[in-house]
This record gives sequence, structure tokens and C-alpha cells, in this order.
Amino acid sequence: MKTCIVICSSVLFLFSTFQFVNAQGLLNKIKKQTEDKLLKKTDETIDDSLFGKDENNSDKNGNPNSDGNNSKGEGLIINPPDVLKNIADAEQAFNVKNFGTAKYAVRQAMLGIEMEIGHNILESLPSTVDGLKIVDEKDRVTSMSYGFVGLTMERVYEGEDKELKVSIGNNSAWLSAANMMLTSGTYSSNGDDQNYKQTTFKGYRSILQFDNSSGYTLSVPFGQSSIFVLNGINYESETEIMSVAENFDIESIKTELGEK
Repeated sequence: MKTCIVICSSVLFLFSTFQFVNAQGLLNKIKKQTEDKLLKKTDETIDDSLFGKDENNSDKNGNPNSDGNNSKGEGLIINPPDVLKNIADAEQAFNVKNFGTAKYAVRQAMLGIEMEIGHNILESLPSTVDGLKIVDEKDRVTSMSYGFVGLTMERVYEGEDKELKVSIGNNSAWLSAANMMLTSGTYSSNGDDQNYKQTTFKGYRSILQFDNSSGYTLSVPFGQSSIFVLNGINYESETEIMSVAENFDIESIKTELGEK
């Protein structure tokens, strides 16, 4: 019995030693490969510093550099899905019992409808607000194309040192945050600790927040699952930001979204 224990212990010791040696060898191998790569990268950096890159993005030997920096391409052409075409595709696929294709086409049609709704809402917003003009390239419509929940629209107005950002949508994260503050009823007697308050905007219970870096933010939940958020930077007071908010028609947005 003692002999068996001694043999087993020796085997375990040898196995552990073998594992350690293998692991140590593997670590040394990885370390060596890492050092080689670092040395190669350092050499390439030194070569670039000494010899530079030519106008064709080539190295000192005239070979094109493959450092992952793309220098050509116009990007993607982004067009909303064609609603009518996708509805026709869905009907055709359904008739031949190709349900996977039919489901995909229906979702694409829903996405197209949501994108159309989003663009219509942006077009219905004022062209100027408080003397601030639309920054066209910042207009954004995003949809998750899932049950008409997840549609968001953004528009930015700028002028002088002021900025207004309008965000509208069926966004569960925004809505949950606003509703939590509406139901908490928390207030502090110390004004420095109270960075939000409950208020009313056009008959809707709302939240008005203030932050030294991001300014005033008015959040207005409406309908069953939608929210209107207005962020104003460099506005002097809550009276001023609430006056500016009057330029936006919640009821027309609610109607466009199909909210009750």
C-alpha cells in the first residue's frame, strides 16, 4: 500500500512538473512573439520617421502600406426601405409559404414606415427657434423596426453660444428615467443638491433638470410610450428654457406617432 502511495505521489509530482514546464514554455513563447512584434513595430515607426511615406501612402521600398488606414471610398448610401416593394415581396413570399422571407419583408416595411414617420415629425418642427438655426447634418432618425418601439428622432439648433437639442421617441430608457423621477417625489431643502424638479408642460407632467455642464433638460412623457426631450445649453434660467419649449407642438407629434 505504501509503495502504491509513493508511486502515485511520484506520478502526480511528475505530471505537475510537466504541466508547469509546458506552461512556462508556452509563456516564454508568447513573451518572445510579443517582443518580436514590438521590435518590428518599433523598427517600422523609426523607418517612417526617417524615410517618411510618399504621397501614394507607400513605404520606403515603394510598397503600399497596410496599416489599416483607408484613404478611399465614398461610404454607404443609406436609403430607408421601400415600403410598398417590401409589402409586395412579403405577400409574394407568403403565397408560396416562404414564411422566413415574408417575415423579413414585413419587418423591412415596418422599418420604412417608421423612418417615414420620423422624417415627417422632423419636418414639422420649427425651422428656427429663439433665433437659432437647424444644423441639417445633425438631423437623425433611428428605428429598431420592432413593434413601433425604439423610434427616435433628433434635431439640433445652434446660434452664437446657444444650442438646443430636441429628442423625440418611443425610447424605454428615456421614459423609465423620467417616470422614475415623476413617481419618486424626492425634493431637497438644499438647492445645491436638487438638480431636478417636477413641472407641467402643456398639460403634461414633466421633469426639468439642470446640470452645470449640460444646461437645462426638459423631459415630457406623453401618450402611452413616447417622450419629448429638450436640452438647452447656455440658457439663463428655467423661465427662459420653458418659454423656448413653447415653440414645440406636443399634440401634433403625438398624432403623427399614432399615440392616444
